[in-house]
Amino acid sequence: MKPFKPPTPLATNSLLGLCVAVQAAMAVGSVGFGQAVIFNFGLIPARITAMLVGNAPLLTSAPTLVTHMFLHSGWLHLGLNLLFLAWVGRYVEWVTGRWSLVGLFLAGGIIGGVAQVVADPQGTVPVVGASGAIAAIFGAYAVLFATSRMAPRRFIGIAIPGETLTSLWYAATWIGLQLLTGLAFNTGPGGGIAIWTHIGGFLTGLVVARFWGKGPRPY
Repeated sequence: MKPFKPPTPLATNSLLGLCVAVQAAMAVGSVGFGQAVIFNFGLIPARITAMLVGNAPLLTSAPTLVTHMFLHSGWLHLGLNLLFLAWVGRYVEWVTGRWSLVGLFLAGGIIGGVAQVVADPQGTVPVVGASGAIAAIFGAYAVLFATSRMAPRRFIGIAIPGETLTSLWYAATWIGLQLLTGLAFNTGPGGGIAIWTHIGGFLTGLVVARFWGKGPRPY
């Protein structure tokens, strides 16, 4: 009997390729071009807030909730994000199917972006990167592939299963790594980690994955 070979992760590879292509296009342009792209297509919380009260155009503001996740501040930022996406994306895609993975990626990025707007409604620094989207996939991975040895615990009278504790441990590890990355490589006055995009994305993955059973889905 031939060993089982998972299908090629087409969605994961396509998302990786798209992010690299966008970064390459920005790299061949001038510094001013890259800055203009980030300003126009990055997620600026204050712009979304202004849109909600009618002070910014819907057609140019709302799409940034999607476009920001395909932009990155540099090759290092891109590489760190894509490393995690390549690692967990293929496994989640094997379980859920390619279209569900794309949907989860987009949902995590959008909900993570909304979470950042809620947390910092007047922020003017563009938020860029696929971190929220990847956090959603990472959250789904934690649910779908966690093999917990942690014993259940009770917190304020509520029973918490071992699998949930494992998922929370994944969350703490992911967010901690992102914070350390931000501290290590934040060299600009407006840089840093938009932490709420990660939290919002990760929680999206945790919730959505509860509706998927373990095991591969037909493509």
